[in-house]
Amino acid sequence: MEIFKLKLPIPGSFKWACIACFLVLFVTANQLYAQKSDDIFRTRFSVEVLEKAPAKLIPFPQEVKWEYQQKEIRNLWFADFKSTSKLLKDELYQICTTNGIELNHGADYLIEFNTLSSIEEEGYWLNITKDKISVTSSSEKGSYYALKTLRQLLSVKGEHCFLQLCSVKDYPKYPIRGYMIDVGRNFQSVKAIKKQLDIMADYKMNIFHWHLTDRPAWRIESKIYPQLNDPKFHTATRDPGFFYTFDEIREVITYAKKRQITVIPELDMPGHSDYFKRTFGFKMESEKGMLVLEALLNEFFNEIPRNMAPIIHLGSDEVHVHNPKEFVETMVAHVENDDREVITWYPGLNAPKSVIRQIWGSKDPMPAGDLRVIDSDNSYINNAEPMSHIPAVFLKPIGKGQENKFIGGIVCLWPDVNIKRENDVITQNPLYPTILTYAWVTWTADVISSPDKYDLTIPEIGSVGYKYFKAFESILMMHKERYFKHEPFQYYTQTDKHWKIIGPFKNNDGEEVLKQLDKKSYKYDGNKLNWQKVTGNTILLNHEWKKGAHLPKMELGNVYYALTYIYSDEDKDVPVAIAFDSPARNARNYVGVAADGEIDMGGSIVWINDVKVKGPDWENDRVSKFDEGWKQFNAHEIPWRTEELYWTRKPTMIHLNKGKNKVFIKVPKSKYNPLWMYTFTILDDAGLTFKVD
Repeated sequence: MEIFKLKLPIPGSFKWACIACFLVLFVTANQLYAQKSDDIFRTRFSVEVLEKAPAKLIPFPQEVKWEYQQKEIRNLWFADFKSTSKLLKDELYQICTTNGIELNHGADYLIEFNTLSSIEEEGYWLNITKDKISVTSSSEKGSYYALKTLRQLLSVKGEHCFLQLCSVKDYPKYPIRGYMIDVGRNFQSVKAIKKQLDIMADYKMNIFHWHLTDRPAWRIESKIYPQLNDPKFHTATRDPGFFYTFDEIREVITYAKKRQITVIPELDMPGHSDYFKRTFGFKMESEKGMLVLEALLNEFFNEIPRNMAPIIHLGSDEVHVHNPKEFVETMVAHVENDDREVITWYPGLNAPKSVIRQIWGSKDPMPAGDLRVIDSDNSYINNAEPMSHIPAVFLKPIGKGQENKFIGGIVCLWPDVNIKRENDVITQNPLYPTILTYAWVTWTADVISSPDKYDLTIPEIGSVGYKYFKAFESILMMHKERYFKHEPFQYYTQTDKHWKIIGPFKNNDGEEVLKQLDKKSYKYDGNKLNWQKVTGNTILLNHEWKKGAHLPKMELGNVYYALTYIYSDEDKDVPVAIAFDSPARNARNYVGVAADGEIDMGGSIVWINDVKVKGPDWENDRVSKFDEGWKQFNAHEIPWRTEELYWTRKPTMIHLNKGKNKVFIKVPKSKYNPLWMYTFTILDDAGLTFKVD
């Protein structure tokens, strides 16, 4: 087939040279276009689809037709009570009880369950009319998810309950939609785990990754090696002697299964195993160690049959051993011989092709190949600064930048630092807002591509990315208000919080240069400086580890300024979370708590209407960072104090006048800090409007 035909007589060799050049240019142009298109924000839905939805569903369904009217519902009954499973009856009973609906066999409004084999296992059709509710699926699992959607379609107003009329055809884009918690470092009770499973189930997450072993302890009962459960071999500060009996493990798995959640136990090996060396006197990768591990796996398999745990995670990351190939192949074969799937971390010890990889972090993409991969990259909840974390999770497609077959994603919570109370892992980390967001990302999977800068910044005001995230944010905040009033939910509306930032300056020069704040540009130190518009409660100026944010090239000694105006409907005092640091909860590498009366150890200042905001009298003033962070063992053993995290400390009260109020912030980079930022998060923004001009 001829690509083109030249009319001029051209020598054959020259002609073919021209064709070759054209092909090179054509391929190059297409590569550049592909590269450029990957940097464009694209979604499967429009902004209007999210904005106009009368019911704010998480995750958002693949197809939905709204009737834009509601039916008041007082009574409900089954079209066929006998053939409806106990699971579905129990779920519907809970929904009705919560919303004041009476399940009454004399009701004239019915719910019917139909079977259609062509619908995929987790998919469902939900049709709600004035006459009845119809659920169609190919499995109990699909019908269960239909009821979870039904739950969100109900709304209570006073003593009346209303049901949104609509037609839904829905299914998940990914089969793996999970959440992981590390109980090896900080133990979680069965009761606490069940509560987390309940919230996962409400949002159609189907994988609970249970990291059961880590440096402090083996948290699994062992009858053949009871010394593994002996507190004297556990880390003394990390819940010594706490472990799960096999009855408790079966209890959790059964509880999860009723909620359509598969539990993936992780028995981390050969790394993260200090307890093992203390217990036996030899390492996992030794000949004796491998025999012990095989015996422990056999014990686990005998107690927890395959139908309860069809997938086993073997960890294998962050360790160097003398026999990596022998160790991994031996352990993988042992698990696979019991007819179970295996997952290992990537980066980690190299595993056979049959093993599922769970990618957790790498500067470079993993090698392309025919591999099944779970995405856990850039989704560690314990590393998250809450305000920047949620947009980053939402705007990043599963498997972004990778070329293997991604089968879903798992968000991970690693509370590495010691905790005082069990619930601290939830108050100190934005767990619930992350679970809701990731449930959307892995089920709906509507974001197709997004620029890398969205990993660290909210999209530019007016852009499609900005409008799309704003629409999602409004849905998320509705769920916070409706379902999480009495739970830690560390996220506040921020797409309406607009700022201008400018710099860099040195020392206090900015205060002099910026006396007139209404100028568009300024001359300083031989350079022309312009205001840059940004959005958010938290503005990440620079992220050392992730190499970017609003100011990717910053140096120690640089000073930036931020400006906004808050318009208030009346004179009032409002609570604000102010901070210039957000330490990751896997280490103590951060600037620290300021001196009494100051708000930042690094010298940052906030002025409200030209009056400097005074910092509190800190309980532990001048608490500075540990330079070695996670490498320094003792640093891990000091639990986070309430005042060290801006979302757990007592907020600062500021006074706003009726009308226009100026907020001016100085942010120096005076010390090394992996996360250079400021947050000005108003906890009650009723009657307030942010404007940059």
